Amino acid sequence: MKDSIKRWIMIGGFTLVLAALAAILPLLVSSGKPRTISSEPVTVITPEPKTGEDAVVVRTPEPTPEPVRTTPRPVYPEKAVNLLVDGKPLFAVASREVAEQLVRIFLDECAHENLSGNAILLTASIDAELATVPADGTAEYLEFDVALNLLRKDRTLIPVRRTAERVEIRTEPIDPQTERTPLLPEGSRMFRRLGTPARTLVYIETLYQNGLPVSESETLSTPVQTGSARTELTGTYRLPAGTVSDPEAPDAPEGQRGLTPVSLQLMHPIRGQLVGYYGLSTGEMRYGIDYSAAPQTRICAPESGTIVFMGERAGLGFVIDIRHDEGFVSRIAIGADTAVSGLVLEKHVNKGETIAHLPETEGEKESVLHYELLIDGIPYNPLFYLPEQN
Repeated sequence: MKDSIKRWIMIGGFTLVLAALAAILPLLVSSGKPRTISSEPVTVITPEPKTGEDAVVVRTPEPTPEPVRTTPRPVYPEKAVNLLVDGKPLFAVASREVAEQLVRIFLDECAHENLSGNAILLTASIDAELATVPADGTAEYLEFDVALNLLRKDRTLIPVRRTAERVEIRTEPIDPQTERTPLLPEGSRMFRRLGTPARTLVYIETLYQNGLPVSESETLSTPVQTGSARTELTGTYRLPAGTVSDPEAPDAPEGQRGLTPVSLQLMHPIRGQLVGYYGLSTGEMRYGIDYSAAPQTRICAPESGTIVFMGERAGLGFVIDIRHDEGFVSRIAIGADTAVSGLVLEKHVNKGETIAHLPETEGEKESVLHYELLIDGIPYNPLFYLPEQN
């Protein structure tokens, strides 16, 4: 019995050895020869995840972060600062002193530009909050000239507010007035007074922003001249029906006599022959009298007075006006200025003083002098005020 048991044990052990060799032999053979992939399907059994105490936690390793690439900070001068406008960086400059100088020059240019001839600057200020902080590389660094040109091109970068004042003289229209008078022939017009406009001195304040005017206001108005009306005379005088005027030989002086002078005693301005008379003839009005005399005959002042006009007048040629007292004016038309010498405006002349000589008239042996007498601007017949000629 015991021998039988031993025999079975030996047979079992031998069997185990054979089984082990059968398992090892394919491995030994495959290490030296290429492996053949079986065409039979392979079933993969995925083990169920363990739970509880026996569970194993598998952690996926986090990826290694890539290194952050940073732009190297620009190299600025040691004292460089950012110029801030309302808290926002505009640009960087070399120092705080440079920023202050830059703003000061820019403000001065903006304050005085485009002011008219009589305008004056009242105020000028930066219309924003400016500050400087150490440069941190967030603003572009600019040299002084580059930064100033940038501000000049774009005024909105640093807004400037200013006020300027100018003075204007405003002229009001002249009030016209018309008067009808029998002292002038019907249909004629004459200005007795040209009138003066009222003038006011006005102070105007203008507000500018970024170099452009945005509003205006009047701060003061001061009258500097009181105006007067313009008086225009229109004539109503006409010859009575059936009357014919003969200006060459009138029976009596035509027209109306004006103001009687108190101290004036007029004399004829030249020794000559009367050849033309005051009055209306064939629809035309002659406002003075005419003398005929030889060339170079002296012309004198009819009364003492002041030279108030010398020059050309339409239809009369060269004219000399002498203002006497009491509103009387002598108007002497000599045709040409060649015979005038030594006369100047505002010069005082005495009665009978020589003021000119009668010039020559081409093709004529004698020349003509025209004389008018105005009282308060209205022409009257001089023969009412002159002595009879001898």
